[in-house]
Amino acid sequence: MLNAEELRHRLRTHDWFRGCSEALQDALIAHGRERRLQAGEHLFRQGSADGGLYAVLGGSISVQALDPQDEAPVLLVLEPCHWFGELTLIDGLPRSHDAVADTDSLVWCVARAPLLAWLEAHPQHWREMARLAAGKLRIAFQIFDLEIRSPMTERVARRLRLASLGWGWRRDAPRAQLRLSQEQLARMLGTSRSSVNKSLRELAQQGAVALHYGVIEVRDAALLLQACGSNAAAPSRTA
Repeated sequence: MLNAEELRHRLRTHDWFRGCSEALQDALIAHGRERRLQAGEHLFRQGSADGGLYAVLGGSISVQALDPQDEAPVLLVLEPCHWFGELTLIDGLPRSHDAVADTDSLVWCVARAPLLAWLEAHPQHWREMARLAAGKLRIAFQIFDLEIRSPMTERVARRLRLASLGWGWRRDAPRAQLRLSQEQLARMLGTSRSSVNKSLRELAQQGAVALHYGVIEVRDAALLLQACGSNAAAPSRTA
């Protein structure tokens, strides 16, 4: 169990939380609790009314949804200390995706009711929730714009770069060790594992990454950026 200051220190590695006012940071800590998940356990399911806000403290969480063929394409793989779940908090609609632990994981869970009550009493902080959602929307636009017309190796390189940058929220402290499997990448990109494997080997031969069991290491961020193609801009955090 982390004490409040240890928790705050860990959560401040995420740009969004670090940019929040101290009052909102205090509220997110005061109204939250730790939850441990075993590998394969759901944090929440598509269609559920659970409206909490979450941050990964340890392990990793896949955001995914079943398609008509009962397969589960992966939208994102979230590592520490990524915040998520804000859309249902904001609009009150059911969850659009499942959130599933890839490995044994630790999640900070801020329940919807007390957080909404605090935000109603301090409405100026709603902008921070909008900022969290807007940063992800901008990333989604960038992905949609670039990936529909790019070669597979460029798409893989961009997804790795986004993951290392915490999907736009770790630009000042990119992560070199990415706990992404080839299967997860294939499900993210809507392609086969063999296609992803081929692209990863190309990137490894270029010296941009190194492949380890269960981990992809970013060896050279400049080479990885180069492999993303000439139109790959740094992901923005805000709208």
